[in-house]
Amino acid sequence: MNLQHARMMARIGAIALIVLIPILNKNSITFITGTLYSMAIGPVWITDPLIGLQAVLTTLTIDKVLLLSMLIPAVLALVLGRVFCGWICPQNTLSEIVDRAARLLRTRRFHPAPTPLPRYIILGIVLVLTIIAGIPVASMLSAPGIISLQIAKFVYEGVVGLELGLIGLIVLFELFGVRRGWCNYACPVGGFLGLFRFQKTLKVVMTEDAEHVCGKCNACVAACQLGLNPMAKGIYPLCHNCGACISACKKIAPKREPLSFRF
Repeated sequence: MNLQHARMMARIGAIALIVLIPILNKNSITFITGTLYSMAIGPVWITDPLIGLQAVLTTLTIDKVLLLSMLIPAVLALVLGRVFCGWICPQNTLSEIVDRAARLLRTRRFHPAPTPLPRYIILGIVLVLTIIAGIPVASMLSAPGIISLQIAKFVYEGVVGLELGLIGLIVLFELFGVRRGWCNYACPVGGFLGLFRFQKTLKVVMTEDAEHVCGKCNACVAACQLGLNPMAKGIYPLCHNCGACISACKKIAPKREPLSFRF
């Protein structure tokens, strides 16, 4: 199984899970409960670190169980990078589908150089509003949380809420406005996960020596959904380690493989 087949299975599994959880819960099977805001698997709780921080800021209390539940995704990001975004997030999967649709329709879109600065500005505004007004802004802007919550709402009530309008706006924005605009420039969840990095966090590395020769074909650049250049330095924290560039490189140069994942 190659890298992209594994990622496809992971994304399908993630979507299946967020659909199955409310169906199982509705039928009194509650080993797994919750949404992508916060989820319990048996006795283990897993909470989106940004949503957990929001809870701390709005209640001004620190709960040990909450902190431990935030630790699992934080450690995952520290070790493997933003794999939640590239391998699990339903919004990323939707955005990739939208990007392919835009290419087929040949819609005119802007392709500004990716930069993390707008995301961090939005993240800062989210945290400031949370502190000053006590408003759960992070929950309102968490695309994966909204998608999973609205699926559960539909399963239980047969309707969806107005929150799903944000997902519709993201789709329209990326279809006719800016390519991968949400993930590259706005998403506070991805922006916050990008802070969990250190020197040994898994990353895409380019190696050029006698055995690893880059042909400068730019196949890796064309494969990157986020518009990054994997051959250049400084692609983090924007890169979410989806591995599409590595797969494209391996297809062109199966024996040389100048691009690879390394700690």
